[in-house]
Amino acid sequence: MHYFFEIPFINANFVLNSWTDMTGPEAEEFILLKSKIGDLLNNYKLALSDLYKVRSENQLLKNRLGTNEGELVELKREIEKVRLSGAILGDGDNSQEAKKRINDLVREIDNCIALLNNI
Repeated sequence: MHYFFEIPFINANFVLNSWTDMTGPEAEEFILLKSKIGDLLNNYKLALSDLYKVRSENQLLKNRLGTNEGELVELKREIEKVRLSGAILGDGDNSQEAKKRINDLVREIDNCIALLNNI
């Protein structure tokens, strides 16, 4: 998405260039003002360009974050599977966890059977 904000004095070049018949301190002040307005417009254009770049980079980072979060969920599932399979195979520390998981599954199956019997 690109946004462009109109600045009311962007088209002021005609007015600024038409005041060439001034002399003295007013002319110097006018030239200084014209220069400052030009600098301000250039800074605005640079800031707007930077804003577009930052928004684009932000979107890329959001996409990358979403991908990484999905991979993280998959890796956590894989770790859980490996831990449970190691526990079922009798891998010392995880055997207690495997027994607990199996008991939880048996309880859940018993609850399902009880619900089916009530139908």
